[in-house]
Amino acid sequence: MGLKRFNYISTSIFLILGLSLFFFAGCRAPVEEPPEPQPVKEEVEVEIEVPEPEEEIIENLYVSTSERFPNYSFICPQGWDLTVIDDGAMLLAQDANQALMVLVEEDADLEAVAEGYLNVTGELEDVSTTEEEVTLGGTSSKLIGYQFVTGLEAQKKQVDLLAFHEKGEYLYILKYMAADIGLEGARDNFLEIVSTFSWEDDLETTLEVSRDEKNSLNILILGDDSFHDRPGGRVSARTDINMLLHIDLDNWEAVIVTIPRDLWVKVPGRGETKINAANAIGGPELTVETFELFSGLEIDSYMITDMDGFIELIDFLGGVTVEVEENLADGFSGCYLDKGVHHLDGVQALALSRNRQRPGGAFAREEESAKMIVALYEQQTTLDKILKLPAFINHLLNYTWTDMDFRTVLKIIPALGKIDAEDIEIMAIPSWPEMIGNISAVVHDPDATSELFEDLKNLK
Repeated sequence: MGLKRFNYISTSIFLILGLSLFFFAGCRAPVEEPPEPQPVKEEVEVEIEVPEPEEEIIENLYVSTSERFPNYSFICPQGWDLTVIDDGAMLLAQDANQALMVLVEEDADLEAVAEGYLNVTGELEDVSTTEEEVTLGGTSSKLIGYQFVTGLEAQKKQVDLLAFHEKGEYLYILKYMAADIGLEGARDNFLEIVSTFSWEDDLETTLEVSRDEKNSLNILILGDDSFHDRPGGRVSARTDINMLLHIDLDNWEAVIVTIPRDLWVKVPGRGETKINAANAIGGPELTVETFELFSGLEIDSYMITDMDGFIELIDFLGGVTVEVEENLADGFSGCYLDKGVHHLDGVQALALSRNRQRPGGAFAREEESAKMIVALYEQQTTLDKILKLPAFINHLLNYTWTDMDFRTVLKIIPALGKIDAEDIEIMAIPSWPEMIGNISAVVHDPDATSELFEDLKNLK
């Protein structure tokens, strides 16, 4: 009995111990495996390049480069030619039938400029005017202008518009000219260009300034001897005054070459005769051909006036101031002038240009005519000359005949602002009087004459 009790107790103890061991073994926390060693990370500085935003490139942008006035910029229409003078103080952009001119004037009176500009319309026929407020360079401005029928190019309509911008002591004048477009269409084109004008400081030119290969003009100026009481006229009259005006558009120089009316030359298809006969034989076309053969130059345009037209032209321009170097008294021409400075009307100017009774004879008369042209040029201010063109050419057609077209007039305009009267040289053909058979004529030195015209070609 005692043994059984002992066994029971022992069995119970072992059972309790076994259960306890089992319990504690099951509840014991699991043994964690040591973590595997990780590689040490090195800190590396990485520079990431952030691309800068690309600057917007404005195509066909012109920016003036003056150190004198605040610089301006605008977008030039695609395909237009650009002529720039004095770092943008004067600029001409043009295509075949329209052009924009920019003039920067110091201390100019806006009201006076506008009034002088519109005064030219009083002499025009079939003219329409316009005036409105526009925005130029972010400020309010005024647009004025007119449309007229031109005598150039088969009575086409031409439009001339002007806008202004004042900045400090400078007046910026924008002049737009167009042929055969119409007032409304021209206005729209002009306003589109005007809207691109700016006076910002941080812009750069993206427009390449183009240049003509032949950057010069040769204009034949003729005065024929027709008059209201003389037979003949434009076609049949002889040319008493013959001058070749050469304008160098690169160096801004001009030369007037006087050519004696009795000069003995070859006239195409007619053999040898006096050069003044070419117009009487074949009109302006044969005259141009004759002068081209004689000079070796290409004549770009001609302008002819007769004695009636000369008188009216001088009067229209307000007369001409000249200096006479000796006392003159000529019953043939009616020229009676004392030595000194005189302001002449049309009749007096014609008498002076026809005066033969003076030292030098016909040669002096030809030089006097050239001086008169320079004097007429000098007495008009640069701004007046530019603002009046091309309408002024239309006035001249009342007194002259010409084959100039719109584009030729545009080429002349920059020269008016750059060539001063003292920049115009007067030259004469090396020549002398000589009898050809029984004909009193003038002959020339071929080598010296060829050298003279070759020098003109080299100017440009």
